[in-house]
Amino acid sequence: MSLTVRLFEEGDAEILSEILFKSFKTFLKDKITEMVPPEEWEETAKVINKNLENAIFVAEDDGVVKGFLSATADLKHRLGTLNVIGVDPECHSKGVGTALFAEAEKFWIKRKMRKVWTCVSSINPKAQIYYIKQGFTPEGLRKDHFHDGIDEISLAKFYHY
Repeated sequence: MSLTVRLFEEGDAEILSEILFKSFKTFLKDKITEMVPPEEWEETAKVINKNLENAIFVAEDDGVVKGFLSATADLKHRLGTLNVIGVDPECHSKGVGTALFAEAEKFWIKRKMRKVWTCVSSINPKAQIYYIKQGFTPEGLRKDHFHDGIDEISLAKFYHY
């Protein structure tokens, strides 16, 4: 696999919706029934103001999108957020998530984030391991957060300058 990571471009929205749906379906099964509308990706990518910046990183292999990561930097509070990451299930454990996280981390460090947080489904042990390998530490539990009966684990990574 010859991965390159770039920023979101017009025209990526539909494939990102498909990858997110397929990726989340691997652990949510029938709890996820519809894709994120492509226009939501377009809107997210546009958010940049004096206190908030968003970036969507897209991983490609020979021009084929294999995954993405959506990141936010709250400049006022120096709090980064890993909003969502999606990797084509056929590419799990092949370095796509790691390559995406490396670019997001550059984004957060450049903006001097003191902390980056995210959450992961309690029924997704592969993703939990991924986040811990990236330096995140569990901080708490959100009961029935996105779906009834499925808790989310809050995780954070701290940066010191």
